[in-house]
Amino acid sequence: MIRLISCFDIKNNMVVKGVGFNNLKIIENPVNLINKYINSKIDEIVLLDITSNYTKKSLSNLVIKKISKILDVPLSIGGGINTLEKISKLLKLGADRIIINSYCYENICFLKKITSYYGSQLLIVAIDIKKRKDSFLTYKNSGFKKTNFFLEDWCIIVKKMGCGEILLTSIEKDGNKNGYDINSLYHIKKMIDISIIISGGMGSINDIYYIFKYLKTNSFLIASLFHYNFLKTSYLKKYLKFI
Repeated sequence: MIRLISCFDIKNNMVVKGVGFNNLKIIENPVNLINKYINSKIDEIVLLDITSNYTKKSLSNLVIKKISKILDVPLSIGGGINTLEKISKLLKLGADRIIINSYCYENICFLKKITSYYGSQLLIVAIDIKKRKDSFLTYKNSGFKKTNFFLEDWCIIVKKMGCGEILLTSIEKDGNKNGYDINSLYHIKKMIDISIIISGGMGSINDIYYIFKYLKTNSFLIASLFHYNFLKTSYLKKYLKFI
């Protein structure tokens, strides 16, 4: 079954969207925007606090609580998570899963700590990438800082730490609506067996069709097309029944 996941990039408690992680524009208050997805047949919602690592300002607990109360699908939250205490607090506020990116590059053992305590099903590791020649480099701090890890090596490491799922985002494809980065997805799938959410660049229904049919990946993160009403989830769901 195909999973359609809507992503809310959060800055200063507002939903924003840019291109290539830059030129962020305010879309809507997240509590108001979430109402658009009620009864829309979306499968999951992701909240990513994209500035928490360098501004030290976190997504409002009140906002999370309001969203979780009206939401009828699973909610995953990421951004600035670096302790088990923060995870516990987010779960109490209504999160179903948590997403880690920047901090695990500094403390890889934190992933093992999470999975040992909560189980692998709770943990999604977000991996932001850029292509360089025939390789893919990984980035942290919302794409501002390059790490020392290539995509394939980092995926193997997080898999060994017990990660349940990878959220793979092409920085160069983000917001461009010209299709997902198929090559990066292929690189991972030939190396390890792990569930992957592909993110960054969806422009049409055909992007989902191709990846689902030929790369056997069923989880798709979508932001621009949904937020700007270029594509309705109800219409997409009807189409996907025929795949």
